[in-house]
Amino acid sequence: MSDERTSDAVIAVARQGIDELGRGEPPALPEADRLAEAVRRLSCWMLVEREEAEIARATRALETLSEELGIGEEGPESRFPLPFSKATAIMANRFGTHPLLGSANPVAAPIRMRVEGDQVIGEVRFDIRFEGNTGWVHGGFVAAGFDIIALQAAKLSGQQGPTGSLNVRFVAPTPIGVDLRYEARFERAEGRKLFAEGRLYRCDDNTLTAQAQAIAIALR
Repeated sequence: MSDERTSDAVIAVARQGIDELGRGEPPALPEADRLAEAVRRLSCWMLVEREEAEIARATRALETLSEELGIGEEGPESRFPLPFSKATAIMANRFGTHPLLGSANPVAAPIRMRVEGDQVIGEVRFDIRFEGNTGWVHGGFVAAGFDIIALQAAKLSGQQGPTGSLNVRFVAPTPIGVDLRYEARFERAEGRKLFAEGRLYRCDDNTLTAQAQAIAIALR
């Protein structure tokens, strides 16, 4: 799977880094996870047809909460949103803030990523916030999942770098509200190009809904 020059120790470090990224390092505070989940539920609630009185009541409650928290109309302050240090500055999922993986980020689904053998696995359930056509996940969100999962798989080469290209083939509609599983593997290296492939399955019946070919460009 890897170049002969790539040591087992280098691969082990890559695997550890992927696992740490997947769970968030340092981990999110439990209350931050709870807050993000509450905002996710509220976001889904807002996307379903409601009576005007319900909307008005929710609006008043949120306006009151915003005032209590000192959130002005100008929006959040331009600063790191959670405790910051040089040690965590370059970590993509520090304190669970990643937009795809972050348990403490209310924008995230989130995707729960881990390494299993020679694969990177990402488990996710996309809710109504990610709906394109009725009942289906928008293809852009499916592709975004491949962008993180397949590119993490490329790290199992012992090298890493940013996305060079991502080609997604949509095989069948990907449903919202259903458990899904991304699987990705490192395939080969050609110079600085690291090739990885990925697939997305429904967990209930193992139906393939999308597949991808990704190339990362190794940093020298």
